Amino acid sequence: MPNFHQRELVVAKMDKQFQENLRMRKDTTRLNSRALSLTKNLQVLQKDMRGFGSYVEDLKYQARSNHKNILAILERQDMKMMSSE
Repeated sequence: MPNFHQRELVVAKMDKQFQENLRMRKDTTRLNSRALSLTKNLQVLQKDMRGFGSYVEDLKYQARSNHKNILAILERQDMKMMSSE
């Protein structure tokens, strides 16, 4: 039969474990909310990235088109005559 001192030790250990479990649950809840917030922010970032990706592709296409147009202008006969003078 456990005596009063042993019972006190067991109750103290149980209280300590209960407090640790509460703290762990609180930390887990906080971690979960942070993870959800991070996921939402990443979804917004991914959506923005897709939008900017298409914008960058349009700019690249326009730059290539401008390059071809400039080369075509430089190859014209009247431009060649101007550069030879």
